[in-house]
Amino acid sequence: MKEKILALAQNTEDRLLLASVWDQMGADYLVHTRFLDLHERALVQQAARIAKQRHVFWGGYPDAERVCAIFLPDYLSEEDAVAEENSPVVLLRAEKKPADQLSHRDYLGGLMGLQISRDTIGDILVGTHGAELLILREMADFISLHFTQAGRKTIHVSPFPLSALRLPVVREIEKEGSVASLRLDSLAALIFSLSRSEVQAMIAKGFVFVNQQPCLKPGHTLSPGDRITVRGKGRAAITALGGTSRKGRQFVHYTRTQ
Repeated sequence: MKEKILALAQNTEDRLLLASVWDQMGADYLVHTRFLDLHERALVQQAARIAKQRHVFWGGYPDAERVCAIFLPDYLSEEDAVAEENSPVVLLRAEKKPADQLSHRDYLGGLMGLQISRDTIGDILVGTHGAELLILREMADFISLHFTQAGRKTIHVSPFPLSALRLPVVREIEKEGSVASLRLDSLAALIFSLSRSEVQAMIAKGFVFVNQQPCLKPGHTLSPGDRITVRGKGRAAITALGGTSRKGRQFVHYTRTQ
């Protein structure tokens, strides 16, 4: 079974991740990975299915992009695993002065300046007050003590319960367009203002995800309700199909997250 799981790897980094996951699975207590991106999440999900390992993905809130995989012993439920007292993910709030303007890049750059690994940090949710930082529990004290500047601006970092998480208002723009077909490459090109050749190149590199799973088939057919993520470009969802034009093009309604 281990070799079957390791065979999922596409490169050395994947193999190291899967080898670590294999060592963690089967424990009779809660164990978890570090934060995973969408590609890594898909690998771990495949590995867990092969091993028939109970698991849950958790990044501090239901729609988190960066998540940990938590492997469950038989006696614990998914709800137990993500409960405040058990969660490997904790919340730190970085508060800034009202006049200071700080971006996601500023906060992430400040954290990376502490010489910590990117996979110890989950989502960074920027708001008018500052930012909500989802991090691994074991990093909380270190970051609280040493993370005092972002973008050359002074910030104050303190812990809060996950129940106090301030989610930013997500702005979704509703749009409509037409495509020759409901292929992934056609729809992603329309939604993200790219050429089909650009989208196909990104699909080949594993940068395009459908419903949080990597999709390597440009011709994959999408349906209403499907969600598309293109690394570095954002997220979108197909909301409905319209009619067809005289030339047979399909009208599509979608939302794109800004």
